[in-house]
Amino acid sequence: MFFDDLSRFKDNIAVIDAISGDTITYTNLNHQVEILSLQLGNNKELVFIESKNTIMSVVCYLACLNSNKVIYLADDFHSDKSIQLIKNYQPNLLIDGLGQVSQYAQCNYPLHPNLTLLLSTSGTTGTPKFVKLSASNIQSNTESIVEYLNLTEHDIALAHLKLHYAYGLSILHSHLQAGACTVFTAYSVLDSGFWHDLETYSATSFAGVPYTFEALLKTNFDFKTYPSLRYVTQAGGKLEGFLVKKYALQAQANGVDFFVMYGQTEASPRISYLPPHLTVDFPNTIGRAIPQGELYIVDDEGNEIKTLDKSGELVYRGDNVMMGYAKSVTGLANDETPEMLLTGDIACRTHHDLFYLVGRTKRFVKLFGLRINLDDVQSFVKSHYPQSAVAGNDNAIIIALELSHDDVDTTHLLTLLSDNYSLPRDKFIINIVNAIPLLSNGKYDFKAIINHAYKKPSVGFFKRTLCSISSILELDEKEWESISHLFIDALDLAELSPDENFHSLNADSLSFVYLSVELEHCLRNELPKHWQQCSVAELDQIYASIRFNG
Repeated sequence: MFFDDLSRFKDNIAVIDAISGDTITYTNLNHQVEILSLQLGNNKELVFIESKNTIMSVVCYLACLNSNKVIYLADDFHSDKSIQLIKNYQPNLLIDGLGQVSQYAQCNYPLHPNLTLLLSTSGTTGTPKFVKLSASNIQSNTESIVEYLNLTEHDIALAHLKLHYAYGLSILHSHLQAGACTVFTAYSVLDSGFWHDLETYSATSFAGVPYTFEALLKTNFDFKTYPSLRYVTQAGGKLEGFLVKKYALQAQANGVDFFVMYGQTEASPRISYLPPHLTVDFPNTIGRAIPQGELYIVDDEGNEIKTLDKSGELVYRGDNVMMGYAKSVTGLANDETPEMLLTGDIACRTHHDLFYLVGRTKRFVKLFGLRINLDDVQSFVKSHYPQSAVAGNDNAIIIALELSHDDVDTTHLLTLLSDNYSLPRDKFIINIVNAIPLLSNGKYDFKAIINHAYKKPSVGFFKRTLCSISSILELDEKEWESISHLFIDALDLAELSPDENFHSLNADSLSFVYLSVELEHCLRNELPKHWQQCSVAELDQIYASIRFNG
């Protein structure tokens, strides 16, 4: 195992904390791990670790692996999620971010002998569901990653992803396996400190989720500025093909390998990788199965589909597939390793044994690298507003509420959703509807809900723009009953919440021009400077005041 006999790499630097400047060699790391392992004892116990990107957290984690514990890596013991999980699972030991060990519960749990690590699935934020992993699951995936990345003891990873995130943890595992170095930085790619650390420690790699590379577009990032880089990895969600190609071309021009990867926590977590020499020609694929793994596609009856470019559910086999899920303490006693991992993604196979995704079988969306279960969100919303339905895509989660305007506090609901799912408020769209769209079988029409949220002005509205200016604006003849009526007419809406504003309605530039002129007429040239950010209710109030005062 990667955590056995770390001293075999002797005086190689194992971990660097760029925040404090502290470093630790493999020999010293092994020594500290052995000391803490002896203190912890070899009893099979459940341990929650408040993991930080520090040398101390690495020591605590490795010591627990060496002393036969079942480990959950928490982000912060004081978060609502951690407090609830501690209450639900009653761990034997708690180890805080400073390495302080405390007894929490005396329970003698029936823990499966092979169970080693518990990770929260990215789609179950705020729920007690864990992915169960064995040491052999982790080791298998670690060896595969080392192989396809060609890691050696000379590699240095600049790590900013958190250890409680499967992607971040896999970086530490693979570098420890190779005798390489992991440098923890406190900065993100948008901070100058990140690039300073990369240069200071001559990092050979860094990792990012799609947002990382989207954010880099706003900077002057160029691979040639950092000659120490050997490779860069991207996972945690789909990076658009044109961006994959852009970065791959730039990387190739500077002798850097750009790896696009796909995985799930249930696979410890890596499932596939796209070889860098194929990235430019196949930027929309997730690559091929990792070494020692197998990917294939099945139809609705479970039969393998071998025809190229024919879609079916993506299935994975490998020794890195989880032992199943746990929703409570009792689930920690069982090994429920599936015969195959049904990914929930619809995919096709193409040339070079590469796969590309075309959809999902289940109601999941991926935002900021988080795999969000829409059914979970729907249950959450229904606990507050029963007459509701939730749809979505990889751009936003859409909530349809069948309520009168006075019955819902959209601001409060947005806050609850943002806090519970750790997503920005603007990733949720709330629509007030007279009736939730239904299919003929009585089920929610999720497609209609999405279409309504992104509805554009009608063809008739666009035709108006082709008329003369006076005809378009109707300034001499149209007197709007309210600003709400103006918005409904201009944007061809069935209904409108007074809390909505121009931005939240996802309207386009043509609508902006039309509405700004109409509003300026309605408000007697007293149009607020940032009217597009004002709610319809605020604009209506100004309009009513002007009309009242003549």
